[in-house]
Amino acid sequence: MRTLVTGATGFIGSLLVERLLDGAQQEGKEPARVFCLVRRAISGTWLENVPVELVHGDLFADATLIPVLSEVSHVIHLAGVTKARTEAEYFHSNGETTRHFLRLCARHAPNLQKFVYISSIAAAGPSPDGRLVTEDEPPRPMSIYGRSKLAGELACQEWRGKLPITIIRPPVVYGPRDKDVYQYFKQVKMGLRLRLGRHERKVSMIHVHDLVAGILLVSEHPRAVGETYFMTNPHPYDWHELGQAVATAMQRKTLSIAVPEAVAPMLAAVSELGAKITNKPALLNFDKVAEMRQYYWVCSGEKARQQLGFVPALSIQAGLQNTYQWYREKGWL
Repeated sequence: MRTLVTGATGFIGSLLVERLLDGAQQEGKEPARVFCLVRRAISGTWLENVPVELVHGDLFADATLIPVLSEVSHVIHLAGVTKARTEAEYFHSNGETTRHFLRLCARHAPNLQKFVYISSIAAAGPSPDGRLVTEDEPPRPMSIYGRSKLAGELACQEWRGKLPITIIRPPVVYGPRDKDVYQYFKQVKMGLRLRLGRHERKVSMIHVHDLVAGILLVSEHPRAVGETYFMTNPHPYDWHELGQAVATAMQRKTLSIAVPEAVAPMLAAVSELGAKITNKPALLNFDKVAEMRQYYWVCSGEKARQQLGFVPALSIQAGLQNTYQWYREKGWL
């Protein structure tokens, strides 16, 4: 198996790369060759000292990519942005690059067996009423980020007749190395469980180890060609349940505090002002606030279960405990 991974230095990508390498050893297969597209030096990243073949450049570096594409059997496309300074940056990084990359694969990857595009639940949009969203519903993204990820999906659809493409839409992904849900663990350590407003908000979630297992399953399963899948734990959680589960994993007593919804736009305004000064993407922007104010980011994993036999191995309780132990061992908490 010869796999090119984009976004390999990130939270999900780095764990995927390690699993690709370990899986070949454990199953007695020939050593896996893993090519990782990177834009800068990998010292200080999760890829440091990992036996991969580095491909330096971005998704428009045709001269660098073409020789590698002639060798690979699988492509897993994780690269993209979740934060950007402008709408144009979102669409360039998540839409235009994906379309260009697919064109290169169609022309220069004669042995390609599977192209896996990692999209997002944001491309589908939230549920309007709490019902679990399914893959056969028309996408209704309500953020710039979501629309840009959908642009990547639409590019995949353009090439589905010529390439063996599968799209995966993860919901909230958590686990070792994650820095987003990690912020919530830090709150709980301080004895707080903050939530936006008083209205119930529910989210679907998946542990990164389960998502990586799902990506590998899709990359090998012939039934997955041409399909789109949500991969998620079957039971969504509201923030009260989630906060209690984190507190239980950490064995902490906490105080639940509802933050008025009006506060979020004010914080976003300050964050975006700081981003203009530093010329870096804001950690909290108005686009992210628009997503946060939705009540139900929930999806169904039933299609992946029925067609592929995909069932997450970790319950939310076991996953949060695993994540907390990792944070403690690494000195993050």
